Amino acid sequence: MRRRILTTSAAAAALWLVALPAGRAPSVEDMFVATTEAAEDADGAMCMMPDAHAADPAHGAGGSEQQIAIPTRSDAEGGDLPPVRMVVDPYPSFNGVAVDTTNDLVMMSDTNRKSLLIYDRTAGSATSKQAATAKQQIMGPDTGVGFVAGVAMDPGHRELFTVNNDVEDRLVAFDYDARGNVTPKRLLYVPHQSWGIAFAPKRDVMALSVQTPNMFVVFKREAKKFDAPIRSVRGPKTGMADPHGIYFDETHNEVVVANHGNFRPGELITSYTAYDARESRRERTGNAFDETARGRFIPSSVTVYDGDAKGDVAPLRTIQGPTSQIDWPMGVAVDEVNNEIVVANNGDNSILVFSRTANGDAQPKRAIRGPLTGIKGPMGVAVAKDEIWVANFGDHTALVFPRLAGGNVAPRRILRNAPAGKETSGFGNPYAVAYDTKRREVLVPN
Repeated sequence: MRRRILTTSAAAAALWLVALPAGRAPSVEDMFVATTEAAEDADGAMCMMPDAHAADPAHGAGGSEQQIAIPTRSDAEGGDLPPVRMVVDPYPSFNGVAVDTTNDLVMMSDTNRKSLLIYDRTAGSATSKQAATAKQQIMGPDTGVGFVAGVAMDPGHRELFTVNNDVEDRLVAFDYDARGNVTPKRLLYVPHQSWGIAFAPKRDVMALSVQTPNMFVVFKREAKKFDAPIRSVRGPKTGMADPHGIYFDETHNEVVVANHGNFRPGELITSYTAYDARESRRERTGNAFDETARGRFIPSSVTVYDGDAKGDVAPLRTIQGPTSQIDWPMGVAVDEVNNEIVVANNGDNSILVFSRTANGDAQPKRAIRGPLTGIKGPMGVAVAKDEIWVANFGDHTALVFPRLAGGNVAPRRILRNAPAGKETSGFGNPYAVAYDTKRREVLVPN
């Protein structure tokens, strides 16, 4: 039996956890927050992080603990040096969002703590300052959840999906009731920089947007491991440039894609994974490379394709131009009943609503924008039950607006993943750091 050590950090964390609502067992997230906030008071102590079972009510309050040594110094003794200070956000950061109206659930991806969070669809309120309690959280090393972006829910087969964008290069699927540090039901290796998921339940397929190759690929729902996509849309005629949000409108047989506008030609695309290398061999055989090829920036856009499109085909419609106000669009959704396209416009912290058939430099029908809205770094958007869901990345919130909301209006509900006033670090996927000696600033590219 592993020896347990009670330390300054662990004791402080225990005090933090006492403040939890009566009857609620601490989640993995609770434990991480507690130990992180207590760590700054520890010097030469031992931080103990629980395993998933210890934080999972289904496994009781007991369980083993991972001991993480924090040495006081190592210049003489050897070993790891403790950091002088840390910049860390112990709370989740919402990214993708999906709503299940059959079971009244909403699921969001968390890029910061690498997890999936599932809430009641009606969770949150206009006035609450406290974090909402998630019904389920999928989190831990066994889950395969990393830098996750797009999410999807399939109530028919009771499956949850999320795609890892920049590192793990895989889509993972879970049972509907999954929680804690669980192994995925299945995983699918996908192209590097896959970002959004568009689930089409009638066709039983998923469409994934892929950033650098400027494409989207369509897989069978049950695809696993190295199964190939059944088709892809890719090439200069498509007009895609760094696609992110994607939506499969089965009512009108269309696929809608949100494009940032960073275009890289095929000659400059590097194979990062075995999947990419395999696809590159298939697609480039016999093609002559243009050694003078260069990338370029083009205006952000929303492009719409036939639902059966394949190969290098032109979009049916393109919304693009200054009147459209589209600027760094992230998530995109279609209100199939009311014939509207809803865009999470990250560039100016707004939600834009267009007619579904809009084309060219079209004016939005309405825009939700302004300080009262609380929109800050919108990443995901969903439309359900006459409501618009917005997942904020620049704030610890998800917002719910009436479907017909427009202008500088307050949200109907706010779902918080941290207490009000807790700022986010803004970290997305930091892989480098630099110090500006002139301005005495630390620069962190994401």
